[in-house]
Amino acid sequence: MDNNILRKAPASGRLNIPRYITGLVLLVVFVIVGCGGSGVVTESQTQPVASNSISTTKVDDAASPVLYTFAVCGDNRTMGIENGILPRIIESAKARGAAFMINTGDVSGDGSRDELTLYRELTDASGLRIYTVPGNHDVGRGGTSEAYESIIGATYYSFDQDGDHFIVLDNADDRVGIDQTQMQWLTADLAINSDKPRQFIFAHIPVADSSLPSGHVSGELGDEGLLTGQQLVAEAGKYANVSDFFFGHIHAYFSYKLGGIDAYVTGGAGAPLYFPESSGGYYHYLLVSVHQEAVELEVVRV
Repeated sequence: MDNNILRKAPASGRLNIPRYITGLVLLVVFVIVGCGGSGVVTESQTQPVASNSISTTKVDDAASPVLYTFAVCGDNRTMGIENGILPRIIESAKARGAAFMINTGDVSGDGSRDELTLYRELTDASGLRIYTVPGNHDVGRGGTSEAYESIIGATYYSFDQDGDHFIVLDNADDRVGIDQTQMQWLTADLAINSDKPRQFIFAHIPVADSSLPSGHVSGELGDEGLLTGQQLVAEAGKYANVSDFFFGHIHAYFSYKLGGIDAYVTGGAGAPLYFPESSGGYYHYLLVSVHQEAVELEVVRV
């Protein structure tokens, strides 16, 4: 099985920040297969991989040292804890040098206190710093988040790592999407951090474009989900340092573009898979290595 490397400049290659354009020459060869994704990917695996399940980009770039590495996974639900997929992901990410992990949501099956506590106990004992995005299964019917907030924490927030900025959003109730209070916070947060090398954005429900082969996306349950998802992409597109979107919700791996920004769906942390293996339906997580002038993403199967 071929290994496929993805390295890209900050902000999805939109190099209008002067400090990133000096001396960087890129030769890009795209081979787009499987689910129609277009990411730069290395795939590691512990089992055979279908040869048509990966998209490949090669970049002629002598990689600078890795500044830091983080992991992204999603949609374990409670079964992903009980069947061992999420614990294996955590141990693999630690072994691969991840400084932290972000879980894109649906960390429980029904949002009950018992299931959320089971996840919290696992993450607390993991030895890895783990940030969590609320998923629709975590907030219960009606989009309530009282148990989630008391056991897991805030439903939206941001933090910094080695000069880069990370934004975690709550769009778990698709009938509401990103409410206006949160959207106002987001627009201010993006603007305040527009001078940082990179900004990464995480939410549970994906915003779709025509290349994403699933209708399980924002707007599925109402117009507000669709409209606020579109507003999210429009706000992010104002800033050249927005590097990537990461979503969950669809139980597979996909890569695509949103307004010219690289977007990834990672929903392979233990819940039942939605797609065949050849189209991204396998248990996995993403390992993201950040370099001075590039971001390298690896799909690691478990």
